Amino acid sequence: MLEIKDLCKKYDKLPVLRGITLNYLPGKIHGLVGENGAGKTTLFRCILSLETYGGTICHTEDIRVGYLSVAPFFYPLITGMEYIEFCLKARRLSPDKAALASLNGLFHLPLERYVDEYSSGMKKKLVLLTLLLQDNDMYLLDEPFNGMDLSGFIHLKQIIGQLREKGKTVIFSSHLLPSLTEICDCIHYLHTRDVSSGSMKGCRYRRLKKIFSRISPRAHPDCKSELSYS
Repeated sequence: MLEIKDLCKKYDKLPVLRGITLNYLPGKIHGLVGENGAGKTTLFRCILSLETYGGTICHTEDIRVGYLSVAPFFYPLITGMEYIEFCLKARRLSPDKAALASLNGLFHLPLERYVDEYSSGMKKKLVLLTLLLQDNDMYLLDEPFNGMDLSGFIHLKQIIGQLREKGKTVIFSSHLLPSLTEICDCIHYLHTRDVSSGSMKGCRYRRLKKIFSRISPRAHPDCKSELSYS
């Protein structure tokens, strides 16, 4: 479980997150949506303690967290397989050849080639494959669908659903509302540096889009709404 209470973050005098309070439960898929600059990536970085912040972030002891950034970093002249081995060794793990073969049967990555030769979508698949091999407890995925081809998009949705079945906590951001509404149990909407929440039970894309448009900061700079659906 991850509990965020009264989280605040600012750069110099510019507030980015203001009084964010959220609870993330295991076995649930949590979506995060908001306009550019709303603080989605900053929220992830605070959860990972990559940023200083005000407020509290509490989580289960010894929780293993896997993070996919918007633009993953790779050392030069490293192959896909070397990257996987490096990340697993950092967790004191050894490659599970059967699991690796199974996952790469979905992603079709040329692991013997240098990552520098990969497309942006292939690089994202490589990080996802590695995170899955690490068997993390929580997955923070920042715009995971960006750059994905059609097959990767479909497989990723399936994988996220499987993580929920395994009792994992998944938090991912996206600008693609259909991808959020199809697989999320709850969506948190960051706007004007605050947050609104909505259950996905019985929710449809058009209805969600209409509500998000109504509470957009462009519509009213001080708006904050609580969303619920039956």
